[in-house]
This record gives sequence, C-alpha cells and structure tokens, in this order.
Amino acid sequence: MRRFLNKIGGQVALLRADPERFARNLTQYTHPALFAERLVDVQHVVPMHVRVERGLPRMLNVLDAAWTRSGMTGGPNTVVNLACRVAQQGVGVRLVSTTARVSLDPVWFRGHAKSLLGGADFPEIGIASACDASAPLGVGADDMFLATHWTTAQQLKPVLPQMMCQRFFYMLQEFEPAFHAWSSNYARAIETYGMDFWPIVNESVLADFLFEQRLGRLSDPETRARAMVFEPAVDRALFRPQGQSSRSPASRSPASRSPASRPQRLLFYARPSNPRNMFGLGLLALRAAAADPAFAGWEFLAIGSRSSVPELDLGSGHVLKRAPWLDYAGYAGLLSQADILLCPMLSPHTSYPVLEMAACGGLSVTNTFATKTACVLGAMSPSIVAVEPTVEGFTAGLIEAAGRAGVAADATLHMPRNWAESLDPVAARIASVLSGGRAA
Repeated sequence: MRRFLNKIGGQVALLRADPERFARNLTQYTHPALFAERLVDVQHVVPMHVRVERGLPRMLNVLDAAWTRSGMTGGPNTVVNLACRVAQQGVGVRLVSTTARVSLDPVWFRGHAKSLLGGADFPEIGIASACDASAPLGVGADDMFLATHWTTAQQLKPVLPQMMCQRFFYMLQEFEPAFHAWSSNYARAIETYGMDFWPIVNESVLADFLFEQRLGRLSDPETRARAMVFEPAVDRALFRPQGQSSRSPASRSPASRSPASRPQRLLFYARPSNPRNMFGLGLLALRAAAADPAFAGWEFLAIGSRSSVPELDLGSGHVLKRAPWLDYAGYAGLLSQADILLCPMLSPHTSYPVLEMAACGGLSVTNTFATKTACVLGAMSPSIVAVEPTVEGFTAGLIEAAGRAGVAADATLHMPRNWAESLDPVAARIASVLSGGRAA
C-alpha cells in the first residue's frame, strides 16, 4: 500500500510540475497503439532484410543482433573464434548484424579476431548488415546460416523457405528460454528448438541439460546424433598462477596466493542486470561471510559489469568496491592476483570466470544446477567449491574457501588448454557440411 501511495504521489507531483509529461505518460496507457506496444512482451524479433540470389558462391552467414566492439564478451568471442576457424577451412564466412547497422572497425576486428586465434592468420571475413528494408542484404540461394541466439533463429524462419538448404547451424551457449519469465518470449525461445538445425553446444554439461529437456527437435535422436559439442577452452598463456611462465605446466605453485605485498582478495562476479548471476544472493552471502574471522583483513572487489556498481557496505568493517573494467589480459592478471572468486550462476553452464579462476590457481565458489552437479564441477578442478544456490550454501562455501586460501595454489583444470583443441574439430565439421560432405 505504501508503495502504491508513493507512486500516486509521484504522479500528482509530476502533474503539478510538468502537465505535458504527465499527459504523455497517461497516453501510453490509454492510446490503443501505444498501449499494445507497451504491454506486448515479444522483444527484439524484427524482420531480417535479405534478398536471395542465385549463382553466388556458398557462404556461411553468422548472425547476431549487433556485432559491436563493446559486445565482444565471452559468448560472442567464442562465436567469432569459431567463425574464423571455419574460414581457415577455406569456406566463405560473413558476420551479419540483424537488427543494427554495422559499427565494427574492420582493422580493429581483424586484430581482435587474430588474438582470439592465438596469433594465427585467417582469410578475410565479411561484415554486413541485414537491418535495412530499403537495402536488403544479398545472400546466395545456396548459403547457410549460423544462429547465435533464439532471436536470430526466429529471424531466420521466413528466410529459410527461400533457401536450397533449409537446415541451419544453431550455436547454443545457454538455455535461453530461462532468460525470460514464462511468457511470450519464453515460448518463442523454446519454439526455435523445434526448427531443423545442427546443434553446436558450448559445454557437455549444458548439452546434457538441453537433451534432458526433450524440447522440440532436441528430443529427436537424429538431431542429437548430429550435435557438435565442445568444451570451453581456458588459455593457459593468459590464465595461470601469478609469476608462473606461460610455458610452465599448470601445477602446484610453491608460493602462497597472497604475497605480503597485498591483502588477501575476494572477487565477486557482480552483474546486477543479469538475473541468472544472482547478484542478490551473492551479496547477502558476502555480508554473512564477511562477519566470519576467516575474512579479517580481506579486500572485496566487484567485477564483471560495465555498469556502475556502487560501493556497498558488507559489515564488520568490510566494503565491496568496484574494480575498473579491464581488457582481456588485464582481467586475467586480476584473477591471478586474487584468492577467491564468488561467481553465482543459476544455469547449467559453468560460466567462464569459474574455470579461468581455477586455472589461475585461485578458488572459485559457484553453485550447482541440474546437470551441473558438485561431482561434475569437482571433476573439472579441485579448486571449484560447489555449493547449493542458497545464502547459507554460498556463505559456507566462502568460509571454506577462505580457510583454504593460504595453501599453495593448485591450478589443475581438466579442460582444453587452447581454442584450437576445442573448436577446430567443430569448424572442420561445419566446413564439411558446407562443402557437401557428410561429416555432420
């Protein structure tokens, strides 16, 4: 009731201060077109504008809503990495923005992509846009597509009937229906699993979860048989214990994780705008754990979000401070100089930071979920502390990790050591399909 009265009071104040703005706000609820636009929850699915032409060389079109420099985070980087490796197989590849004009600087992109490939070169990759109805993107009738999100799969629906091959590649890096409440968007995300596609799944734990759901064609044994599943790689040249050479094997370091030159440090993967990272549960657990004597003298830093996370009081004299946004190498260095990472993730996917911290010899506190069991996480690394996704679970895990943090680093991680090991077999299978082979 108090919240309702405050809202009414705010509107009364707005009416007095700015009658025109108040009228516009009111119109949003009373004008039929604006009312529908405001309440219809189908988001981000706009037409993809293409012109299908015959006689063009076959090409793989890799779709994303908007290929941008600022958007090159873990998931998109993995897609770009795979696309470049497909190009290395001698296949024409093009990145296509489906809802926004291209804003990538080609020179910057080539340097960035080359770094993802560990310095290896690759053939030219086109960058194009299919968002302009007045200038549709020309695609060959024999082209194929790689969807990277459920919205891009939806955008393909009216295009595929015009193509010679009506099956597409679908990069699955998360159970995306869970990005939404049970809603129109949830239903449309699930609908894409009923389309005809080759699944490309980032991580076997996620693949197990997806196939257990038996949604759409994911329940079809033939679809499962042609699925390409890869494990995320953690580049040991970047993610390694502090002071360890990139050529040294990732093993126990004789040195403590906390040299005398710095306090012991906990990093919180704090992403308030991403619900599956459970910022609220993590913060409550931090406040509970900070009161334990095990965290006396520790430093607490928030990472993982470009948006501002204000300084937050954790109690017992501790404050959560925001670390500056760093480039990839800087981020790896920060992990190597920390002792614990708290990374909540209500998802069947492990989350890259959990693995990267383990490779750096630190302790990752994260939660279990469905197929992502404590046994599965423990098999990946002994440095992953797996807990139930509860305040009590995270709190106990943090205190356990603090007790282990003074021990010598163990950077054992049973995951691919580079992306060539992880993605080259997938790239070869995609190229085989594009060239008319039967490998997939």
